[in-house]
Amino acid sequence: LHPSSNTWACNHRTTTPNNSPSPTFARDPLFLTTSFYQQFSVRMAKHHPDLVMCRKQPGIAIGRLCEKCDGKCVICDSFVNPSTIVHTCDECNYGSFEGRCVVCGGVGVTDAYYCRECVQMGKDRDGCPKIVNLGSTKTDLFYERKKYGFKKR
Repeated sequence: LHPSSNTWACNHRTTTPNNSPSPTFARDPLFLTTSFYQQFSVRMAKHHPDLVMCRKQPGIAIGRLCEKCDGKCVICDSFVNPSTIVHTCDECNYGSFEGRCVVCGGVGVTDAYYCRECVQMGKDRDGCPKIVNLGSTKTDLFYERKKYGFKKR
């Protein structure tokens, strides 16, 4: 018997007490409200769902982090247990992008690492973790500054 509801759990399917099977995801409200891309894509972090990663085959280039992002895991943004060094693809480390921060694109200061949990789940093998888009927050900030005429010093 499943502790949170009145159902019997068996092999990825649940059975109600009257033995009518129903898929596990049918009762999950999060599954019903999120899109296919949000559920099955690899995302940056829980609080940055709109960032897109490169995900090409990583090369020998070592990923870097800026002072602001120093110590973060590049996948889940946690600050605990750095274990495996990050490798980026050759395109993300070419020309003016060389030595830049993997997360925000700033000047790289330290090497980037995956946390132990992401390594255990195999997220370090998903490809190049370089963020390739700005995200809606930075885009909105740009247009707000432009609208009010604020200059960056």
